[in-house]
This record gives sequence, C-alpha cells and structure tokens, in this order.
Amino acid sequence: MNKPPIKTIIADDNRFFCDALKDSLNIHEEINVAHTFTTLNELIEFTNNNILDVLILDINFNGESSLNFIPEIKSNNKNFKIIALTTMNNNFIKDKAMKSGVDFFVGKDGDLANFKEIILNCFYSDQKKFEKKNSKIKIGNHVFTKRKLEVLQALYIHSDKKEKELSTILNITESSLKSHKRDLFEITNTSSTPELIKFGIQHGLIVA
Repeated sequence: MNKPPIKTIIADDNRFFCDALKDSLNIHEEINVAHTFTTLNELIEFTNNNILDVLILDINFNGESSLNFIPEIKSNNKNFKIIALTTMNNNFIKDKAMKSGVDFFVGKDGDLANFKEIILNCFYSDQKKFEKKNSKIKIGNHVFTKRKLEVLQALYIHSDKKEKELSTILNITESSLKSHKRDLFEITNTSSTPELIKFGIQHGLIVA
C-alpha cells in the first residue's frame, strides 16, 4: 500500500519563489504542496487550524525574523516539522533556528531539485539536521565569537539603551561591553555603532 503524500506548505514573502518551489515539488507523488503563504498572519491562521506534515519557512520575512513567530505558528498544532530556508547560511543563524524549534536548516541558494530529498529526510527522521556547531563564526575574512555576536545583536535590539543599561542586560561590566565593541569595530572595519549594526544586517549576523 502506497504511503499518503507528505502534506507540505511553503511560507516565503517572495510569491515567485513560492510558486517555483511548489511546481518543482508537486511533480513528485510523495509530496503534496497544498498551500503557499506570503504573510505570517495567514500562515499562523492556517497552521493552527489545519493538519500538515512539513512547513518550509523562509527566515527573513519582509525584514522580520519568522523564527520569532514559531511559538505562534505552532500554538495549537505542534505535530509538524519545520525546514528553515535562508540566504543567511551561518552557524549563528543555525543555532538560533535550532533553539526556536526548527528541524532542518537549508540554504536558499541550493538547487530546487534537491528539495524532494530534504523533505523526505526531514519528515522521516527523528533527528534535527544542522551542521556541527562551532564556537566561532566566520563570515568571509571576519571571525566572531558567539559572545561578540550576542553583543552585536544586543546593540541592535536595545539601540535606545545607554552602555550602562546594555551591560546590565548582557550581564557584563560596562568596561567589558566597551572592550567587545572595540573588538567588533576592529573585526568589521567600522568606526561607529550604526556602521556596525549595518554590517551585521548586511552579513546576516543580526536576526530581527
């Protein structure tokens, strides 16, 4: 007896990408892409009121991180797997995705023809699939520690805070915060916090 097709949905803010991926997957009898979504609100409404097997989820949704919405996406229905899709293919983003409840992490620049195997592996595997963690993240010629990336993220999220307040949030001394900032300026070849934040966004090191 044949197994029923894996009920899959795609959520990406790019309609053309959604349609292209849907068409490439629906030629396989093992997979049925039932719906595509280009807004997070529509996605959340669907996942909490319908049965599905796999969600292919773009991480960057119109400038927002969809990872922050996973608790809402899985509010009423937790029995499906999530494949995170992104162009920001680095260990810092992968670590955040894993902690958010993502099962597989896939670079968006991959061949669409490979998605059939990715979905099958995700659906039938009991293990999350991520590359081996590294305590340091390398972006081009720039190497960051996890702690420095936490500082960079905090500079963006708490941009309205003064250094004393920010050091309390990070649970470090004010002098340690200044030291981290100096190191970040040197690593990224920037000279101000706005330039540093811009660098972080451009290189996928800041997840909104």
